[in-house]
Amino acid sequence: MDHTTDKIHVMPEDGRWDVEDQDGALLTRDSDKEAAIARARDLARERGLQTVVLHDGDGVTEEIVVET
Repeated sequence: MDHTTDKIHVMPEDGRWDVEDQDGALLTRDSDKEAAIARARDLARERGLQTVVLHDGDGVTEEIVVET
């Protein structure tokens, strides 16, 4: 499987921020947006991924490039 397009996603969900993999599996959850983004960056680095996608509930807000 080609993982070059895999990304970690950060999405709002009922007052918290879910961090999910490309397939939608929940990796972690946080009540603070910035903490969720920081954890998503760490997970992306661990998995060798280059992008974290921040969603605002209506779509993609921002693609954050992760330095590996």
